[in-house]
Amino acid sequence: MGFLMNRKVKYLLISLLVIALLVGLFYADMLGLNDKTDVNPKLVEASKGLNQYEISVNFDPANKILQCEQKVEYINNSGHDLTHLYFHLYPNAFRYEEKPVFDKAEMKRAYPNGFSSGGLDMKQVLIEGKESDFLIGGYSENLLMLLMDGSLAPGETVSLEMKYTVQMPNCLGRFGYGDNTFKVVNWYPIASVYDDSGWNLDRYYSIGDPFYSDAANYRITIKAPDDYIIASTGDIKKEIEMDGQITWEIDALAVRDFAWLASDAFITASKDLGNTTITSYYYTEETGEKALDYAAVSLEFFNKSFGEYPYNHFSVVESDFYIGGMEYPNLIMMDHSLYSSYHIDSLEFVTVHEPAHQWWYGLVGINQITDAWIDEGLTEYSTVLYYGHRYGQEKENEIYNSMIAEGKYNYLQVYAGPEQVDETIHRPSYEFSDWIMYDLLVYGKGAMMFHDLRRKMGGDLFFHALREYYNEYQFQNVSKKDMISAFNRSTGQNWEEHFNKWLYDE
Repeated sequence: MGFLMNRKVKYLLISLLVIALLVGLFYADMLGLNDKTDVNPKLVEASKGLNQYEISVNFDPANKILQCEQKVEYINNSGHDLTHLYFHLYPNAFRYEEKPVFDKAEMKRAYPNGFSSGGLDMKQVLIEGKESDFLIGGYSENLLMLLMDGSLAPGETVSLEMKYTVQMPNCLGRFGYGDNTFKVVNWYPIASVYDDSGWNLDRYYSIGDPFYSDAANYRITIKAPDDYIIASTGDIKKEIEMDGQITWEIDALAVRDFAWLASDAFITASKDLGNTTITSYYYTEETGEKALDYAAVSLEFFNKSFGEYPYNHFSVVESDFYIGGMEYPNLIMMDHSLYSSYHIDSLEFVTVHEPAHQWWYGLVGINQITDAWIDEGLTEYSTVLYYGHRYGQEKENEIYNSMIAEGKYNYLQVYAGPEQVDETIHRPSYEFSDWIMYDLLVYGKGAMMFHDLRRKMGGDLFFHALREYYNEYQFQNVSKKDMISAFNRSTGQNWEEHFNKWLYDE
């Protein structure tokens, strides 16, 4: 009897070891550790304890439709018992003409062929393998609410599965398609952030970047016609060709969002910078490689000035987009009109501004609705610093004056006219009267605040503080309090009065 018992224990231990090995191999595969591409150890460490998204997409460009199946391993990192979960359904913000995500004056530019509806149609939700009821609500049906059977305790994980269809609109804003590109951004159900204020359930506002998300891990599979090229967040692990289709398998660790663009017109050019490959995707041949050069020099400068960019890839993507540039993890979306040789100076400025967002938003995250100055003001000033690095102090001064101090802040008085101007920077994006006021204050006056901070600190201490801030908060979300605390700790001085003087109209 003793011998049999020992043998049973032995078999049990072997079985447990095999199961543990298989689980380990699964997660190693999920994290890309079984792939030949090296993964930065910082990303592997940062990826632990994050939500896991696995999405399979059938891309139908003829009908402008995405057929999607999504699995989410959601971890309750809130510190509270949760009886329900919320997900943003951003595509639904493009569903109704009477509830647009653009100012009235911008509608013609956003929809040059007339209004085109887009949206996400949820077909099915499973919670722990069981079909579940769900509620869709919000301003434009832009929120998904999932009710759980019981509650999810802090640290516990729940498995979710969703089936849905996404209709792409003919739109030149962030989401949609034009003559040359499909912009598949803010396109899938993404978990709402639960922070000190509770659930963040804001709608897709027409001013600013209405996004707030936690870092997560992604495995995305996209099946597309073989004449399309995909530019995306993350690392493309495989491209499998079969029957006129290519299946793209893409992994992304510790990123705040997942975006991709598709085109049958893309030309590509690449350059290696340390462990990062930078690729320009373009269809305007005369300037596509210029964008690559600007991005490469800016990333090199930001690496040295702020801290290492930890990802293997970064993409600059020309697109059917009319609003300058837009940042996503590992990828920036660029306005096609900037690629004209007549706009080469603007192309450089935007192609530097957007990569700076990889640090200030992508890696050090914020609530872009309530605290936009934290990333936009610092990103705008980072762009100014690039000109000093590349062309010298005289050029930096010229750009600062022409683009910031005179170009934006002085224009504020002209634009506002005789009315009293509320110069408060730290307020929600929806409290600004229009995009111009938002730009003049959040970008312009925000950059001036950091310029004045550098002047008072001195250059060496200023960059030291930025590196400390980046190292402490990368892969996290920060607030005003966190930023000021980081600057105070790294310099041994109190900068709260400085920030408050600039942020509020008192």
